[in-house]
Amino acid sequence: MLDKYNPKGKIVLLLTFMALSGALLLGFVLYQRHFNWPIDRISFDNMHAQKRVLEFLDRAGWKPRSEKVIVEKVGDDLGLARAVLLKKSHDGVSVPGVLFLVGRQYILVGRLFDSQTGRDLSPDLFGRMPIMFDVNRLNLNRAHKRGSSEPRVVIVEYGDYGCEACAKLEKVWQPLLDNFPDVQHVYKHFPLSDGSRYLAEIAEAVYLQNEAKFWEIHQRFMSADKGNWDETATKRFAHVQLKQSGLDPEQIEQALRRGEPGKRVSRDQAEFPVSRTPTLIINSEVVVGAIEYGDLKRIVAEKLAFKGDSVSVKGGSLDAKR
Repeated sequence: MLDKYNPKGKIVLLLTFMALSGALLLGFVLYQRHFNWPIDRISFDNMHAQKRVLEFLDRAGWKPRSEKVIVEKVGDDLGLARAVLLKKSHDGVSVPGVLFLVGRQYILVGRLFDSQTGRDLSPDLFGRMPIMFDVNRLNLNRAHKRGSSEPRVVIVEYGDYGCEACAKLEKVWQPLLDNFPDVQHVYKHFPLSDGSRYLAEIAEAVYLQNEAKFWEIHQRFMSADKGNWDETATKRFAHVQLKQSGLDPEQIEQALRRGEPGKRVSRDQAEFPVSRTPTLIINSEVVVGAIEYGDLKRIVAEKLAFKGDSVSVKGGSLDAKR
């Protein structure tokens, strides 16, 4: 047994401990630099999802160079694996684009740039595979619905009251629902600014106080030109619309302070990976960005013609009729 008062023994032990610690630290640094992988998040599921994302990119015809595909998080609610395409730069790591893996389908969100040339690769990737989403994963229990109560086609819209394309789309819904009685439109909030979020929370407060008034206030908020508005102008506009709808702005503001309208908006935002508004989910097909009446009409007609793609609403979610 080594004498605890032996100076040479203590030095040997200290040096050995330092050498082992240094080796572990060096290994950790080298591993991080070489693989760009957050070690504390490694799991079998993450590694499996990473492999599938790489296989998808290969099928799409894109060959990674210095980029690394990293699975950042595996969510529980939607079975969602989020993969972030990272690239090295002089300043560290940047995020040029995001891939969302949902089941066996993939959704490309954002823009992807070549790390060497800076060329935008997004147009080459978009359209290579259909953007699909299993609508049965969406909870529509307390969503805002209009149109058919027993639809064959359900269109879920993620919209923003400050979005010009959403305002144009709002004019399309009634003619579409009139021409297609088997269609249901579901609206969910995805505000992209503080002002838009305030209006979304106001709309939810109206719904909680007087459900029948929701679509009226929704259309009023969509129809107005809200360019270059500040916080004061947005609040003044909302209160005018409430009064004209026969509602008490002070009661609505009190409902906002209680917090439930904000929670409802946040739930909508957390439900689906939206990159821009409007984003539509038409049965299982995802359409991102502005869309004209003719294109929307064509997609709906195709869904109605394909019997295997119709849906029914049961218990607040969508069940496919096969």
